Amino acid sequence: MKTIHYLLAGLLMLSLTGCERLEKDMLAAPDDDQLQRYGLDSVKLGDKRTEAAQHLQALLKQPLQCKSGKTGLGDQRKAYITETCTATPVNGQVGTLWDEKLTALSATFVENQLCQLSIQLQTSGDYTELYDKHGKKILNLFGKPDETSAQRVQWLRQGDEAIVKDKGEGKVSLEISNKQVMQALHHKSN
Repeated sequence: MKTIHYLLAGLLMLSLTGCERLEKDMLAAPDDDQLQRYGLDSVKLGDKRTEAAQHLQALLKQPLQCKSGKTGLGDQRKAYITETCTATPVNGQVGTLWDEKLTALSATFVENQLCQLSIQLQTSGDYTELYDKHGKKILNLFGKPDETSAQRVQWLRQGDEAIVKDKGEGKVSLEISNKQVMQALHHKSN
């Protein structure tokens, strides 16, 4: 019953009538021990910069725009190389993901490894249709949600975190991050 409650409360903030289908999908979702890292279909946290950027670029209309820098992590005195890459919108769209309009994309690399990926999708606004098209895929990528509410769904796995938020008017954001690294980033210098 707890599983049904989690999904009804928030999985993509869907108002579904097919609770039985939702329960089956949830029960079939992988457990944390079956997932290596969070990510999209072809790019995962921890992927090397070259490979991750190549997979992300395949989603986009324009080349990624990247800015390099240095930063410290926590109390360590070593400077780490960072790179933040963003996509430039063309007519309000940067590309396509899962046959939905991708309106924003940002990726953060630390020491040439993907540590954070933020995207925003512009959907038709019909959440039942969105779940029909992408619900199983999202569950297969992230597993069973750890926290849900009417506006967001959160998955936690070791140091990784994935959050899906309903931004209203059909906008859905997804942030995937290595929470430990991103929290430790504190001082940027050029």
